[in-house]
Amino acid sequence: MRLLFEIGMEELPARFLVQTLKEMKENLEGKLNEKRIKFDEIKTFGTPRRLVVLVEGLAETQENLDILNMGPAKQVAFGENGEISRAGLGFAKSQGVEATDLEIIETPKGEYIAVRKFLKGECTKALLSDLLKELVLEINFPKSMKWGMKKLKFARPIQWFLALVDGEIVNFEIEGIKSGRASRGHRFFGSNFEVSTIDEYFEKIKENNVIIDVEERKNLIKKLIKEKCEDSNEQVLVDEDLLKEVANLVEYPYPIVGTFNSDFLEVPQDVLIISMQVHQRYFPILDLEGKLLPKFVVIRNGIEDSEQVRKGNEKVLSARLADARFFYHEDLKKPLVENVEKLKQVVFQKDLGTIYNKIERSQKIADYLIEATGMETRKETIDRTILLAKADLVSNMIGEKEFTKLQGFMGADYALKSGESELVAKGIEEHYYPRYQGDLLPKGVEGIIAGISDRIDTLCGCFGVGIIPSGSKDPFALRRAALGIVNIVLDSNLNISLKALVERALDTLAAAGVLKRDKAEVLNEVMEFFKQRALNVFTEMGYSKDIVSAVVDKSFDNLVDTLLRIKAVDEFTKMDSFNNLVSLMKRVGNISKGFEGVMVDPNLLKEEIEKELFDKSQEVARDAKEMLVAKNYIGYLNVLLSTEDIINRYFESIMVMDKDEVIKNNRLSQLNYIATIFNKMVNLTLIEEKK
Repeated sequence: MRLLFEIGMEELPARFLVQTLKEMKENLEGKLNEKRIKFDEIKTFGTPRRLVVLVEGLAETQENLDILNMGPAKQVAFGENGEISRAGLGFAKSQGVEATDLEIIETPKGEYIAVRKFLKGECTKALLSDLLKELVLEINFPKSMKWGMKKLKFARPIQWFLALVDGEIVNFEIEGIKSGRASRGHRFFGSNFEVSTIDEYFEKIKENNVIIDVEERKNLIKKLIKEKCEDSNEQVLVDEDLLKEVANLVEYPYPIVGTFNSDFLEVPQDVLIISMQVHQRYFPILDLEGKLLPKFVVIRNGIEDSEQVRKGNEKVLSARLADARFFYHEDLKKPLVENVEKLKQVVFQKDLGTIYNKIERSQKIADYLIEATGMETRKETIDRTILLAKADLVSNMIGEKEFTKLQGFMGADYALKSGESELVAKGIEEHYYPRYQGDLLPKGVEGIIAGISDRIDTLCGCFGVGIIPSGSKDPFALRRAALGIVNIVLDSNLNISLKALVERALDTLAAAGVLKRDKAEVLNEVMEFFKQRALNVFTEMGYSKDIVSAVVDKSFDNLVDTLLRIKAVDEFTKMDSFNNLVSLMKRVGNISKGFEGVMVDPNLLKEEIEKELFDKSQEVARDAKEMLVAKNYIGYLNVLLSTEDIINRYFESIMVMDKDEVIKNNRLSQLNYIATIFNKMVNLTLIEEKK
């Protein structure tokens, strides 16, 4: 059998559509499985006016249920006199049967009471009415509404239900809205219609100018833009996120090219592009060099061109761009630095003070980074960057909440036009990088140091006043801030100490009188927070989780050095000798596990092999230290491996757990000493042996 279910409604917000279809599919799958109804596949389709589910290969009946529920042991369920006990009666009651229906089952563990149940599967059609009704009532939206006198909550008013199993109606009713075989086509270019079969629905919905498949609409938009909107010397800027949104705003897309006054091009093109994309859902048109042209593409919900639609959208965009130009010219009437004073009135967080307070702390943190990176010659431009980095937040362009996505970019533009250096302007823009996963990373020293200083102040400040992310709750985007720092440090190859950076930030907060919690406790929490982010970043680079964990477990304070160690271990795992090293470490570590002593008394070494191992361990400790100082991590691992033969001979000859407690402890100390050498760079016990 096949089941087709369509919920028709007023236009659904674009951002709801895909997630709602996903949840409907998952919910329906769960309900069918719970009801023991087999099916082959569930497909979903959707437009702003309809949510559609198609189930293929639906079983005509439920599967029969034949189960055996085991209860307590017979001796517990029945007393010595053979009468049923309270435990036996309780089990029977929980299963909904009489005591006489209980069976005695022989098992390998003895005799137990049990209840055998057999339920014959019902006809699927008889179950679908309640199932579909539940499906509707259980749909959740970020925002729902009521309409008329109805108690039902839904994202938008429901207008119809089409529900067919093969060609037969699945009858149900929700607050006066009855299911049937009727549907509706495009609001302006289609008609209402009825269908006898499921295949007829898919034919008629197309005839009535509705494309119900989301991906098909997206592909059609790209195809029509290419065919109808691009000249040979032009390119339409098709942002993927905007494409998804626009595809979910229409039932049939038709692209129309509009124009705007070229005088608006005096405004930075990013402002105009943001205005078109974010505010109007238009696709900008550029020349082949990427320069914005006074043209755009609007996607109409229709099947043909319309001069009226074109003019209407041109008029709306013109008003929007006029606002942008006004804000821009107003902002240019004064130098950017004059905005800094206003930041004293903008609260960052009630316990951490204003944005201006944050700037002051960031400059002190930057002093550590400047010294640690040897960038004293750039101190002036770095300090100026940090001073001006947030100044555009109180500009007309950003402060009016119209173009918040352009923070940093506008600051850079205003800085240049205020006479600031290009290094400072670039730093202002780059200090926001990365803004999201996969975004650009800062390349200039000013942006790198300003960005790290700002983020570490936010991170330590929030932890310091008790604002700590939990689950999906992260109002100050602290995970993103920590990830940003990790990625910037690695990309910029900064040999800095994370711990020292965090300590400087906490000292700065304490000096400002805003650190509310114990410094040592916050330090540990922030470092653990960084550890989790570092694990994620290194794993996403393609290194196996066990290798990353093994290296990070020892140290991640210097992220650049940590990456070198991970690369070395990863390379070593590809060698034939790797498994020998791991098994060697585990053999040494396991026998001395829990023993803390490492001081070996050479006078207690009786056997020749013990003395030989003692001399070798001194040599290895010296060589290993030299390799670590030189950052020759492959060499370090080879030094460890050089002990393989002697350690194996030692275990063949020596009984470590000697009856003499003094001898035993000395031997454990010797092995423990070797284990500490093995564990200087990487915790080898966490790495899986390669097959």
